[in-house]
Amino acid sequence: MSLSLRDELRVVLSRDQVKLVRIGRQLTLQGIYSRVLEKKSIAYTADADSSWSNAVKTLAAALSELSTKQAVASVILSNHFVRYAMVAASQTLSNEAEELAYAKHVFSQLYGTSAEASEIRLHQGSAGAAQLASAVDGQFLRDVRAVFAAANVKLKSVQPQLMTAYNNCHSHIPKQDAWFAVFEQGSLCLGLVQQGQWCSLRAIKVGADWLEKLPELLDRETYLSEVDTLADEIFLWAPEYWKTALPKSLKWKIHKLQPAIRASFAADYDERFALAML
Repeated sequence: MSLSLRDELRVVLSRDQVKLVRIGRQLTLQGIYSRVLEKKSIAYTADADSSWSNAVKTLAAALSELSTKQAVASVILSNHFVRYAMVAASQTLSNEAEELAYAKHVFSQLYGTSAEASEIRLHQGSAGAAQLASAVDGQFLRDVRAVFAAANVKLKSVQPQLMTAYNNCHSHIPKQDAWFAVFEQGSLCLGLVQQGQWCSLRAIKVGADWLEKLPELLDRETYLSEVDTLADEIFLWAPEYWKTALPKSLKWKIHKLQPAIRASFAADYDERFALAML
């Protein structure tokens, strides 16, 4: 005997694609059983000015064609739509509102007045440590929420790709200093993690030869980073390159991270939809 639950709808908004995975759920005597019902990828023309209007339009069209009855959605945003900054700890800040205001000030210094319209999220670390902050255009998020409301789909969460990948596999990253990298077409987010805490992060534009040049990119980031480290290991999230040989390096130890997906998804797993199948 089993009881059907609301479907899950996993959505990945990339720079030039919208990917959707619909997951059916049933409550059984053994617990909740999930299975992939549908996978869909819709390409669109990326906005030349780094805008998001085409992403929202494509999402709206995709939801209108997908069976979304009683679905609950989670959205993962490409790093293309997200800005990041390290926010130094301050003992003068007494609550979350003050911390967010200070983070917005940091983003304004880095990115100018455009940061004032952003929604900012702090990814909490240890007390007294610098915090990783992310910023997304506020109008973009309002438009995304409106699309789901119009489709009568409950939107449970919106999360940056970087954090989705890190949360999925951080247990495989050792407690000592290490670099963590997330690749997506045209860009590489590269950060230093010390004792489980983010210490630095940069988004870098890369070309088709990015993997071959990864050791060079690491050399440069080590030089540019203001954090003193001897870290020589890098953990790479790039599911679509799982079968591609890694570059050889005398200095760097490069490890591929395999996404931790649910066992019931194994038969339907597709590297292109990895983020949506966690």
